[in-house]
Amino acid sequence: MINNQPKYHLEQVFNPAKAHPYDAHSILMRLVPRGSKVLELGCASGYLSGYMEQELGCRVTGLEADPAATAIATTRCTEVYTADLDAPNALDVARANAPYDVLFAAAVLEHLKQAETILQTAHSLLKPGATLIVSLPNIAHWSIRLRLLRGRFDYEDYGVMDKTHVRLYTLKTGRALIEQAGYRVENVQVAGSGIQNVLNRTLGQRAPLILPNLLGYELIYVARKP
Repeated sequence: MINNQPKYHLEQVFNPAKAHPYDAHSILMRLVPRGSKVLELGCASGYLSGYMEQELGCRVTGLEADPAATAIATTRCTEVYTADLDAPNALDVARANAPYDVLFAAAVLEHLKQAETILQTAHSLLKPGATLIVSLPNIAHWSIRLRLLRGRFDYEDYGVMDKTHVRLYTLKTGRALIEQAGYRVENVQVAGSGIQNVLNRTLGQRAPLILPNLLGYELIYVARKP
């Protein structure tokens, strides 16, 4: 992390060799189709955008509210714009590069007051059958439940209880957010579950989801624009 910079300003782009194969970023990057045209909401400093561009051959248009992060992301994305994602016209700057194959929103919707609105508005920028990839922190994770049993609900600098989160999601409400915005959820994966990691390693794509609402720290949805 760059000294004296906000926490999401990362010096490097994502490197799968240095990440756990079943952490959220690793799973997300495996879900992005190679060579796709991507609209990324909340691209921060381009940590994932850079990987999509450099390793997956994607063309990424990134939107980010923080001008300092945008300045870094411009070196990693095809197009980057500073935009308040809660603003009614947030997606206007991205229309010039539309239509997109993928709408990508990793760990960003929980920071927005109007997440439903931006997902609905994005329909007009996406190709028919476009893919939506979303990750959300799971407020129903066992560790949060244990804290509540102890009478604790303390906000932190990182994680599910990040003090900058304005919305909280479970497996069910995350799915509802996406489906009510007009998308069809086709696949759900979880990150942060040791049991799930073992199943994924041994069974691959055949691995069943084991108690995702209890064990999943990060919920990852793949949906489709009908």
